[in-house]
Amino acid sequence: MDIRRKTFCLVDVTSSVRSLVTLVTLVGALVITGSFAMPLADATSLGASNTQRKALALQEAHHLLTLATLPQGSTRLATWNGADGPALSSTSPVSGDPDQVDLTEYFLAPGGDGARQWLDARVPKGGTPLGSGTSSGLGTDDVTYRSFSFRATSSFLSPQLQYSVLITPQGDLGLRVDANVTWTPRKSTFSIVAPGATKVVVIVNRGLNVRRGKITTLTTTDPTTIDYLITHVNQLPAKLPGVEMCPLDVLASLTLQFFARGAPHPYAVVVADPDGCGNVDIRQYGVGGTLLGATNVSGGSIFAGFVAKKMGITNVTGLSPACVRCQKVPLGDLAVSTIQKEVTQ
Repeated sequence: MDIRRKTFCLVDVTSSVRSLVTLVTLVGALVITGSFAMPLADATSLGASNTQRKALALQEAHHLLTLATLPQGSTRLATWNGADGPALSSTSPVSGDPDQVDLTEYFLAPGGDGARQWLDARVPKGGTPLGSGTSSGLGTDDVTYRSFSFRATSSFLSPQLQYSVLITPQGDLGLRVDANVTWTPRKSTFSIVAPGATKVVVIVNRGLNVRRGKITTLTTTDPTTIDYLITHVNQLPAKLPGVEMCPLDVLASLTLQFFARGAPHPYAVVVADPDGCGNVDIRQYGVGGTLLGATNVSGGSIFAGFVAKKMGITNVTGLSPACVRCQKVPLGDLAVSTIQKEVTQ
């Protein structure tokens, strides 16, 4: 056999293998490109990092301390002398919240009660009186408190100054000033629903208040409506730090499932509580419905109102008559042909 023919055959086989590998690679690339998992938002779109936010809150707290009104002759102290009244050492408005910074300064001023009256008659520049009180008891110091709030921003939740005042055994005025700033944490990247959905399924569960028409499922494929829903999800605020006092919750829920074209599983699921504290749970999924991550944000009540108006839904929480606009009727800027009633129980 001609050796050159062997070589030629070997080249043919190698070339075929390479072609096959190339074909598989291209198919794989197409599968990956056309996969049902949607990309997550870039973290930079969510604003400053939590470290940066905390630094800004600390800067704001330092600024607040400069706004404190001080009686004439006040002397700033490095630390408080417990012999002048131990209550000022233990007084603190800090809640222990990790999203909160507190800076403290101590002062002594002559004039005793006269200096306190002078202080009580003044409000720090830019501040609004928030509250006042006293504490006293057998064997304890008599302390008066005054607090002031300052304008909240998207980064800071109601910055505050608090005065804690007592009269020392020597007749001087002892003053503790606390600058307290709670900063808004940055949302997780999992809070952002990526664009690209071609179908959204909306499931309304009206909770404990209804027995009939409790659950309604609607589907929209209208690009404008889908963009509207994604935009409002992505605008939901971060879950605020601290303890919440919530109104009545009837266990109603509003669920939005976002599907890529042809995908059997949603790539994002948003579950909003339309009452109670208005919590919103957002989950992101990959190929095959694998959970990539989840997070919680707030604003569920207002968000439910936006969705209900857009989708023509009433009675989201079951607190009013059953849904009367879930049939195919004109819904303003929502094309009737793109909304399909699937289930009403």
